[in-house]
Amino acid sequence: MKKLDLPWVESGKLTNVVVYRKTKTSRTYYMIVTCVHLDIINNARATKPIIDHKYEIMEMGVGSGFIETYGKKYKIKKPTILLK
Repeated sequence: MKKLDLPWVESGKLTNVVVYRKTKTSRTYYMIVTCVHLDIINNARATKPIIDHKYEIMEMGVGSGFIETYGKKYKIKKPTILLK
């Protein structure tokens, strides 16, 4: 996977990585890389969630090292960078 340009790294914020799939039987995995706190991403009471409630979250990690790890594990080539 190529090096990602993460704009929040310069300001000292942590990088959060989330891997999810849209159905339980799906073989396709999706990755979101963001600076939003994991408690906000995993909030079940949110009216406008970052990841829809019906999607299954597989793994969550804090740190830019998880981008490469989860990319290899789930065969994800293009993660989505989310700015909020």
